[in-house]
Amino acid sequence: MNNKPWREAATLIVFARDPSSRSNYDYKILVFTRTLHTSVRSKNLSFPGGSLDPSDESSSWTSFFKHHKVPSEQLRRRTEVTKPFIYDPQGNNKIEREISLRLAAIRETFEELGIALCSPASDTSKSSPFTDYFHSKDCDIPFWQKQVHNSHETFMNFCDQLGVVPNITGVYEWSVWMSPVFSLKRFETAVFVTFLDSIPPCYPESYEVQNFMWMTPEEAITAHHQKLVWVPPPLFYEIHRFINHKSIDEIAAFAKSRNGSSVPVIHPVSYSLKDSYTFVYPGDDLYPQDVSFYKQNYDPERFKDKTFEELENESKNLCRIKLKKFMFGIKMCCNTDDGLLPARSLMNKAKL
Repeated sequence: MNNKPWREAATLIVFARDPSSRSNYDYKILVFTRTLHTSVRSKNLSFPGGSLDPSDESSSWTSFFKHHKVPSEQLRRRTEVTKPFIYDPQGNNKIEREISLRLAAIRETFEELGIALCSPASDTSKSSPFTDYFHSKDCDIPFWQKQVHNSHETFMNFCDQLGVVPNITGVYEWSVWMSPVFSLKRFETAVFVTFLDSIPPCYPESYEVQNFMWMTPEEAITAHHQKLVWVPPPLFYEIHRFINHKSIDEIAAFAKSRNGSSVPVIHPVSYSLKDSYTFVYPGDDLYPQDVSFYKQNYDPERFKDKTFEELENESKNLCRIKLKKFMFGIKMCCNTDDGLLPARSLMNKAKL
């Protein structure tokens, strides 16, 4: 029985090669703004994703993969590496979380934006770190999106009728985000990354998606500072990882090389400051020891008489975000490395 005070979710950072880009990046990342049906802010930028559904964990997926002759070794995703709570085994009647969380991320990406990260079973064991997406002029994607939106278990029907399988081998574990203890709605979210060789057509689902965009990391951060979109701190943090990485091949090769590695848990703590407030992340000098996921066991007013810059100058190890009360005044300072991408991607006291 799950008695955790948070819901479980999966999200996907979708990279697509874009050699025509006028920037130094040869790729863009898929983001979108949510409608007011699903967000308190119309400009709130999101990656595709959502809550884990019982259909994602159904043992029927085992029969589905077997029917489509997916090699069993591709489904053995568990490793000896200790992983966050969200990856804990769920019992004999549910498939492994290493699979179900990937399925949730793939399903949500299809439901929200119509990108089916699926391929014939014979193509799921490619050595390339890039994955495929299903596309056919004879398939009514919006019709199937509506079916999946209304009943998540119909995603398996979609795959079965078209003779494709979710390409779980092309979706790589990245990080896990735990909502702060003071959040009204808390989530433990598994973040995955995937890589496409071209920008696919998108079909935004009208109930959830207001606008979708393919943006370079710099474009996303600049759009936030220009108040065109609101980039929440978790996205701000993750997008900043890629600021100094211009090549999609480099990022894709790195992501694939981490298969079976540990997954960092990012659980922010917040301090009120004299001039702002800050989210502090693991690795920072101000991050509490033995922080609790269940209750606030640190003093959020500890630094209320200091400014962000004063604390920055007093610190050696930085991994924190400054957030002003009007929300768009945001700055990230980080010179630590949590094992995802070389440390140079995380900037030495970067102020972008």
